[in-house]
Amino acid sequence: MSQWIGNAGCASRPALAGALAAMALLSACGKPQPAATNTASTASAPAASAAAPATPAAPAAQTAPAAPAEYSMAPGGGSSANDAPGSQDPAGFARYQGSRIVHYGTTSYATYKLPDQKQGWSTTTTIEGAIARAFYLVPPGASSLEVFRNYEQMLTNAGYTQTLAFNDDNMSPTGTWFYGQYQADASFDGNNLHSAIACTEYGTTYEYAVYRSSNGATVALATVESPGCNWGAPDFATPIPVSKGQVVVGIDVIGVKAGDIADAQASKGVFDLYGVYFDTDKTDVKPESAATLDEVASLLKIDRSLRLEVSGHTDNTGGDAHNLQLSQGRAQAVVNALVKTYGIDPTRLVAKGYGDTKPVAPNDNEADKAKNRRVELRKI
Repeated sequence: MSQWIGNAGCASRPALAGALAAMALLSACGKPQPAATNTASTASAPAASAAAPATPAAPAAQTAPAAPAEYSMAPGGGSSANDAPGSQDPAGFARYQGSRIVHYGTTSYATYKLPDQKQGWSTTTTIEGAIARAFYLVPPGASSLEVFRNYEQMLTNAGYTQTLAFNDDNMSPTGTWFYGQYQADASFDGNNLHSAIACTEYGTTYEYAVYRSSNGATVALATVESPGCNWGAPDFATPIPVSKGQVVVGIDVIGVKAGDIADAQASKGVFDLYGVYFDTDKTDVKPESAATLDEVASLLKIDRSLRLEVSGHTDNTGGDAHNLQLSQGRAQAVVNALVKTYGIDPTRLVAKGYGDTKPVAPNDNEADKAKNRRVELRKI
């Protein structure tokens, strides 16, 4: 859950060239800078172009009240026995306590539409990237707003900034904001959302917001109290009953582009890759990392003078020696993938593991640990 607002993340070739030129001016020694549970280096992922439903009344921007007194998010980054087959939390993201994934999808590259704060779905902005989508069913008893505030707090802790928000008071028609994004585009997931639409379309207490992070990811989050339904095919062969008022959460994470990487390196000299995935305590790059590696390779092919240190970082779970070895192995695995799969000259890449010695957040909760489990690109 990018630097994109509008098409800002889809940099034109001249804009990208300018960013690369600016990056070339950086000093080579510039400082800017998910147990043993060190899991995947975190979140990028994948999307749907939604149809533009009926034009809503101009909504007022939503303020962000304080988070719930009790933070009720469970550690994420995995799956449970009750989840839909083949599903998992988007890397680096937690889930509300007791929730189960009832729908999941990914794509390596797709377009994704975001509404306008004033005009709603009648005026949309299209972004692009790898997308990961997860729908969760929350245990009965929680309210839509309570669940929304917990996710909001998780995203804030992870460094995301809210860019737009709507709720029941400024959505018209009410259901459009939640299911409109998810239902219509057959190119990604559109034909597989029968249960998601049935369980949200005529619900109540809608909350919808979009967030972006400094590492180039965009998150669209929605919660709704269901009208009641049976959540069935294609997610479950035996339908799951959903009670009236039970909260459904939809979360989409849209990943990074080469232009985002170039922009970050031009301004800071470093870019955190939260879209390269590993299994717990493993160094093999997982297939779902391909979309992010595609963008890294694209940047390297555009600027053939660019040399990068690929640095691996862990949280503080496990011993120092173990974490150092794990981070080095992961950094080297990324270098190997860029060389073998994309034909990048190995002399342009240096793998370096730092273990848990360079955290970007305290290691005292799962959300912050997820930020520390990462791969960085640093210009050399």
